[in-house]
Amino acid sequence: MGIYVHVPFCRSKCFYCGFYSVASLKLKEAYLGAIEREIDLRRGYLQHQEMHTLYFGGGTPSYLERGELERIIRKLEENYSFVPGMERTIELNPEDLVPEKLQGIKDLGFNRLSIGVQSFSDEQLKRINRTHSARQAMDGITFAAGMGFDNISMDLIIGLPGQTEAELLDDVERASGLPIAHLSVYILSIDSNTVFEYMVKRGEFRLEDEEVMAGRYQRVCERLKELGFEHYEISNFARNGRYSRHNTSYWQQEPYIGFGPSAHSYDLHSRQWNTANLKIYIDYLNNGILSFEREELAPVDLYNEYVMTSLRTMWGMEKQKLEGEYAEFWEQVREQVRKYEDSGDLIEEGGRWRISETGWVISDTILSDLFVV
Repeated sequence: MGIYVHVPFCRSKCFYCGFYSVASLKLKEAYLGAIEREIDLRRGYLQHQEMHTLYFGGGTPSYLERGELERIIRKLEENYSFVPGMERTIELNPEDLVPEKLQGIKDLGFNRLSIGVQSFSDEQLKRINRTHSARQAMDGITFAAGMGFDNISMDLIIGLPGQTEAELLDDVERASGLPIAHLSVYILSIDSNTVFEYMVKRGEFRLEDEEVMAGRYQRVCERLKELGFEHYEISNFARNGRYSRHNTSYWQQEPYIGFGPSAHSYDLHSRQWNTANLKIYIDYLNNGILSFEREELAPVDLYNEYVMTSLRTMWGMEKQKLEGEYAEFWEQVREQVRKYEDSGDLIEEGGRWRISETGWVISDTILSDLFVV
C-alpha cells in the first residue's frame, strides 16, 4: 500500500500541464493545516496502516520549505507505519537541485527523486514555460547523484512544439548519459484548461500527426532498449530493475490513499478523489469535512480496470484471473484477444498476455477492444 501527497503549488504554470496546481503561495499555510486535518480525519480509510511507498507529487513539492515538508511527513508518521527501506519519492524541478534543498530532502528520508526535465533544448523549454535551463537539469542531476541519491528518475516529452525527431533522440542520448535509474517518456497530449488547449483553439499550435508521434515513440523505445533500459510500462523505462514501486502498485491494483486537493484514493472496492479546488479543500477541512467524490466499482468496472492497468505493463494480464474471477467478461473478449495474438500485438507467455513492443503504439486501440461496456 502507498501514500500520495499532492502539493498544488507551482512557480508558474507549464503550458502542457493538466494536473491541478496554483501559481501562488498565498494559501500555503492554510493548505498545510488542512492536509494535517485530512490525514487525521481519514485514518481508517484503508484496512491496514502499514505503508510501503510514499510519493510527493504536484504541482511542485520542492517549492515547499524543509520544515513544511516535515510537518506533513510527521503527521503521516503519527497515523501510519512506514516499513523500513520504503520507497520515498519527491518530484522536483531542476532549479531546485541545489545543496541546501537536496540535503533537507535527504534528511527527511526521501530516497528517490523524480525530475521534470522534459527537454534539453532551452528553446523548447521556453516554449512550454519551464523555468529551468538544460544546463541546470544536467548539472543538477549530476550533483544530486554525487550527494548519494542513486535512484533518480527524469521525464521527457515527445511532440513538443517545434521538436524534431533528431532533437528528441538527442534528448534520449543526453538522458542516458546522466546518472539516472529511470526515465519516463510521455507523448504530448492536449489536456483541458491548459494554455496549449487555448492555443490549439486559436490555431496557434497543433499536435503532430498521430502516425508521426507513434513513429517517434517507437524509435525512442528501440534506442532506450539499446542503451540498457527495460521498457516495463507504456511510458516508463528502468535500468537494473529500478522500477517505480509506487506507480507499479497502481498498475498492479494495490490500495492507496491520496491527500491534498485533487488527490485520488483506492480501497479495492471504490475510488474517490478530492475536490480540485484549493480554497474549497481548505474551507471544508476547516469545518472538519472532506470535499470529495466517490465511485463504487461494479464487477465490470473492476474487470476493465484490470485490463487497462495490467496491459500497460510488461507483466500483462493473467490468464487464470481472466478465466476465473472475470470469466463472464472474458467470454465476451476472447476472440479479440485471439485477433491481436494473430497480428503479433499480444503475446502469451507463462500464462499471461502482454502487449508486444510493436503493439505499444496501438495500445489504446487494444485496450478499447478488450473493454466491456
